Amino acid sequence: MRFKIKSISFFLSQIFRSLPLSTWLAVAGLVLFLWLWVFGHQGLYQMEQIVRMKRQLLEQKVQLEAEKKELEGELKRLDDPRYLKHLIHKDLGYVESGEVMIKLPAKK
Repeated sequence: MRFKIKSISFFLSQIFRSLPLSTWLAVAGLVLFLWLWVFGHQGLYQMEQIVRMKRQLLEQKVQLEAEKKELEGELKRLDDPRYLKHLIHKDLGYVESGEVMIKLPAKK
């Protein structure tokens, strides 16, 4: 195992010595470019986060549109006097004269 480490380090040192400085600068520039392309201000990582956020917002939009449609239906039902009377009876417990309301315990 130790022999392989020496040979790898020897191999790398030979490559480093054999290539001109301009080649090393070009490789360093390429590595820097790739790093910034992936992790930079508007790199691939940032774009993935934006796409994920867009997907979440679209799901939220669908939920809100369904809730809006449900509330619009409720609003239309509130125009009906019979429905209003039903809500007043059920939610507020009001009774008309001559009526008696009996509330049974809820089943568990």
